[in-house]
Amino acid sequence: MISVWLYGTSRGINSARELSERCDWEPGLQWLCAMGSVNYHSLSTFRVSHGEALKKLFAQVLGVLSAQGLVKLERLTVDGTRIRANCSNESFLRGQKLQEHLAAAEAHMEALEQQPEDTTKRQQAARERSLREREQRVAAAQEQFKQLQQQRGPSEAAQAQLSTTEADARIMKQSGGGFAPSYNLQLATDEKAKIIVAAVVSNSGTDTQLLAGVMDEVKEICREVPNQVLVDGGYVSADNIGKMHDRSVELIGPVPDVAAANKQAKQRGVSEAYFRDAFRYDIDQDTYQCPEGKVLVHIRQRQREGGRIEHEYRAKGSDCAACPHQMECCPQARRSVRTIVRSEPSENVKAFREKMQTDQYQQLYRKRSEVAEFPNAWLKEKLGLRRFQLRGIANVAVESLWAATTYNVQQWIRLVWRRPFTPVGV
Repeated sequence: MISVWLYGTSRGINSARELSERCDWEPGLQWLCAMGSVNYHSLSTFRVSHGEALKKLFAQVLGVLSAQGLVKLERLTVDGTRIRANCSNESFLRGQKLQEHLAAAEAHMEALEQQPEDTTKRQQAARERSLREREQRVAAAQEQFKQLQQQRGPSEAAQAQLSTTEADARIMKQSGGGFAPSYNLQLATDEKAKIIVAAVVSNSGTDTQLLAGVMDEVKEICREVPNQVLVDGGYVSADNIGKMHDRSVELIGPVPDVAAANKQAKQRGVSEAYFRDAFRYDIDQDTYQCPEGKVLVHIRQRQREGGRIEHEYRAKGSDCAACPHQMECCPQARRSVRTIVRSEPSENVKAFREKMQTDQYQQLYRKRSEVAEFPNAWLKEKLGLRRFQLRGIANVAVESLWAATTYNVQQWIRLVWRRPFTPVGV
């Protein structure tokens, strides 16, 4: 069964029904099945029922590749790619409509259960399976909605969108443009031969909070962490720099564009003449002076994630109340008093910025795209992993691990097992 699924996945066959049909005529599958056939229910059940065993198999394949010198674990890249979920945009509802749909689905299932059973055993089994799957989907949507209510509160949860058929999926921006229900597949790839050493599935649309989890997965599978990890700008944050430092992993990535970040932060109705850059900082007095000559004094400091320290400065209420430009300077302030926040990066962030300005680390970072994009393109173009067949984040994680294992076996065949042809007599 493992061989059938690895072979089918290598041919871009991700459907259990299609794989079962091809077992009757496709030569490779006929040989693997000894000219027999395999029921698609058996194939489907096998694919999702042995997640832990598949993870061990994935680790064993990595062991073989490491013995062949294809995995060094000296330098990894981590990159995420969005894979479409097995649901439609129309299945996403929010607030009251979502609750009404879930209530109607429960009532419909109860009505079906009370209908007389004047059907064949096969029809009855199919009906029970359909009811069971629908109950699971409704229960998953209800659980997700309850979690959103606890995390965001009833008002914000009412605005959140959830799918009634794939509760774990989220609407995400696609690389080619537009938005679609998707999962975020994170791949950790070894630089030596572009071998995947970890695959983590998330329903988070951003990559920033996922790096630590990927490194934990690498350590669990490989029993160690790499010396360096190359990432794009989506992973670079003070928190991640600190976490990688604590794990003795050197983070290599682009330095955030501070100017662009400050420009984005200015979108609060403030006139350009009163942007933060227009306030002059006095390092000796530790104060700011506004364009109108009023002083903002230091009132407090806060410790933020990653060791970053924020210093807050505030003007006098009487100065702002008497200022004719108050609505241009602080139109949305709570007490109509202007405040300025100055961030002081941690020592780890300072060291990161300094090293990334050197030619050595700039050259290392240029290698990221070549290594990180290769497995993403292979999974989508050669294995056809553009849309998951399974539903639920746990099953999707298993499906992605099948694809990652197949990819690694293909790289082993391509780089080591398949010897170059040598003509006779040469």
